[in-house]
Amino acid sequence: MQTLKRLNRSRAAALLVLAFAFLLLFFCAHETDLVADDYRYCFSYLDDSRMVSLSQIIPSMAAHRLRMNGRVLAHALVQLMLMLPKTVFDLLNALLFVALVWLICRLADARPNALLVSAVFGCLWLLQPDFGQVFLWLTGAVNYLWCGVVCLLWLLPWARAYRRGAALSPGRQAAFVLFSLLAGAYSENATVAMVAMGLAFLLLMLLEKRRPPLWMLLSLAAALAGFLYMMLAPAESVNKSADMRLPVLVQNFLETGRYYLRFWPLLLCFPLFYILARRRGVEKRTRLFSLVLLFGSLSGHFVLGFAMYTAGRSTFIALVLLLTANAVLFVPLFEAGSKRLLSALCALCLVFTGCALVFGVKDIVRTHGLLQYNEDFIAARAAEGERVVEVYRPYAETRYSALEGLSYLNTEDPGDWPNVYMAKYYGVDAIIGY
Repeated sequence: MQTLKRLNRSRAAALLVLAFAFLLLFFCAHETDLVADDYRYCFSYLDDSRMVSLSQIIPSMAAHRLRMNGRVLAHALVQLMLMLPKTVFDLLNALLFVALVWLICRLADARPNALLVSAVFGCLWLLQPDFGQVFLWLTGAVNYLWCGVVCLLWLLPWARAYRRGAALSPGRQAAFVLFSLLAGAYSENATVAMVAMGLAFLLLMLLEKRRPPLWMLLSLAAALAGFLYMMLAPAESVNKSADMRLPVLVQNFLETGRYYLRFWPLLLCFPLFYILARRRGVEKRTRLFSLVLLFGSLSGHFVLGFAMYTAGRSTFIALVLLLTANAVLFVPLFEAGSKRLLSALCALCLVFTGCALVFGVKDIVRTHGLLQYNEDFIAARAAEGERVVEVYRPYAETRYSALEGLSYLNTEDPGDWPNVYMAKYYGVDAIIGY
């Protein structure tokens, strides 16, 4: 146990795990091709012209608010990334994945903690539905992985202020309020989770007879303002809101609950960790902080019951906050005498992660080869002057490939939007899938 404790506190060991995560995510993103919405966002929503300059982004996103949804900040970044070499996205995306892992550990007050870093990476790899869509697919990663980083960055000063009374300088307060405005406009369910946690922090501080600082109130108001800007987009009520009839909502919430149960290992661990934390005298604010994170996870997830549909990728914020809630309790429990139990759980997690990693990477490489062949074939036929190209529609075998669950090509209707925008991208009249 002493050897494990020294290894766990080794900065070099933690950095080695993070370096492995960076290289793995960079490689997997590099092996992930443009799919579905990527082709659509290569063209302006205003006039369908090819995106080639920054000046096109604002009018394109103005039209996006009218036609698609109000998530214009995230999709502006998507269109920016698609105008740059793909390697830029691959590098930035891998860095942000590492930042996500690091932020979860920082919120747990663990620096360094090689065992926790490994466990967080393993849980993200194992438990995220539609892994490829969330972490590797360009459009999906900007909307979900990057949003997770934004959400945790927003949470960090709130957690420090609640747990340790940490203050922000006047300059940082102003910058944080502006950041809150942007964060609130990034993603619908992530903002609901942020606001829910902010209100919970304010309530806890009032119950403890502590006066919340002004920057907290202003940042919460700014996040709400960003959320309203996003939700009041004309396209939101048409394309994103569910039918509000009671039977439909009940069915939606049941379906949303089934998605949440996919995180069952964390749902089993949390009450166990919380009971142990109470028995071992873990600081009350630490325990309450973990409950705030759980509340944020539930709020950000079950609000999806009001959405038109729920996909596995939409559950990402819920997973991140639930994982952080467990991590917050993991750190003091490890120091308070639960090393054997926690080490055994982490070892079990890493064994399953290793197995899933092998199969997942293999499928990512396999589907990359198939999609690359299609891209080369279409480009060659277009260069020869063919106007209609017929290609095979490949399928993924695991959720680690971004191809799984996405509309790569419609094999029945060549006039469907995935076929249309892929054809526009390669400069042909039509692409037919079979």
